[in-house]
Amino acid sequence: MSADNAASPLPALSANPIEGEPIEVVAARQRPSAEVRVRAEPAPLGSLDLPPSPDAALATPFPQEVTSFMVDRDGCDHFRGEEPYDGERRVFLMESIAELCTGTDAKLAMLRRRYAGDPAVMAALHGYEDHIETRAN
Repeated sequence: MSADNAASPLPALSANPIEGEPIEVVAARQRPSAEVRVRAEPAPLGSLDLPPSPDAALATPFPQEVTSFMVDRDGCDHFRGEEPYDGERRVFLMESIAELCTGTDAKLAMLRRRYAGDPAVMAALHGYEDHIETRAN
C-alpha cells in the first residue's frame, strides 16, 4: 500500500464496479450501514410510581380518572414539599402548586365515594391527605 492510499479517508473502491455507475454509488455500497439494532424490553404498561393493583396484568390497573388524579396529586405533593429558597423559586412553586393542587380535595372525596366498593382503588387513595388546599379567608 502506498503512502497516498494510507491517508485516504475513503475506503478502496470495489474492483467490480458496474460500468457507468457513479463513483459515489460504488463508495456508498461499500460503507457500513448506519442502521443500529438494539434489543430492549418493552416499556411497562403502567406507571412505576403508582401503587400495584390486583389487576396489574390489565393495561390500565386503575380507572383513568383515578390514575390521572394520582399523577396530579403526586406532583402537587412534590411541589408542596419543596423549599422556596429565593423569590423566583417561590413564584415557580406557587404557580406549580396552584396548577396541580387546585380542586384535588374535592376530586379525592368524589373518587373515594365513587370507588368505595373497589378495594384496590381505595387502598391506592388511602395515603392521600383529605384537605391540602389552602382556604382563602
